[in-house]
Amino acid sequence: MAVFTVLTPPPGDGDAHERAERTLFLKDGFLLSAFLFTGLWLLAKRLWLAFAVFVALWAAIGFGGRAIGVHPLGLALAQMLIGLYLGLEGHALIERKLLRKGWRLAGVVEGKEIDQVARRFFEQAGALDARDARDAATATPGLQRSGQPPAPDYGVLGLFPDSQGRP
Repeated sequence: MAVFTVLTPPPGDGDAHERAERTLFLKDGFLLSAFLFTGLWLLAKRLWLAFAVFVALWAAIGFGGRAIGVHPLGLALAQMLIGLYLGLEGHALIERKLLRKGWRLAGVVEGKEIDQVARRFFEQAGALDARDARDAATATPGLQRSGQPPAPDYGVLGLFPDSQGRP
């Protein structure tokens, strides 16, 4: 099964339906297009800073390597390593860019196909919204909810579930 990172648009970007339609599911895994077309892929994804770093590094390897006499195969291997890095970390670069723009990390979902993943995510989100509304309706007035569920009290630490021992 594939693992998808779910990003939602910033809160002020339209109503809930529009934001749900713009929800982004990034599949974790190797990006062959980023590996093969490194610079073009960065431009297509509008990763300007990463593109500038890529060009500077690529030029430094190319010109610097020739200046000190590195074999052309070594230069090609070094430039291939840049593509390998982008293939492995491409989704992380996209995710960081969107997080800087105000998008929110909504969760991680696994599934075989994007339709199954989207359905699972929105079903969980609907269940969480219903639970939050129910909790807010039954909350004691004057107490503010911290946004996190209370930590469970298990009574003891270790391998045994209760502190009473054997009966």
